[in-house]
Amino acid sequence: MVKQLEASSSVQTIVDEVAEGIATDKTSSFDAMLLFCRLCASLKSGDLICEWHKACLTIPENCNVCPSTDKKH
Repeated sequence: MVKQLEASSSVQTIVDEVAEGIATDKTSSFDAMLLFCRLCASLKSGDLICEWHKACLTIPENCNVCPSTDKKH
C-alpha cells in the first residue's frame, strides 16, 4: 500500500505541500486541514483506498464511496 501511495504523483504532491508547510510553519491549521481534504479526495478518486479495502476486508454490497464501487450500483 505504501508503494502505491508513493507512486501516486497527486498524493505525493499534496503530501509534500503538507510536510513543507508544517516544517516551515507557513501552513495554518485551517490550510493544513484543506490540504488533508484534498489528499482524501485524491485517494478516493484514484481508488487506492478501495483497492486496500478490497484486499483487507469485504466490501459492503451497497458501497459507493470510490468510483469503482459506485459504478456497480
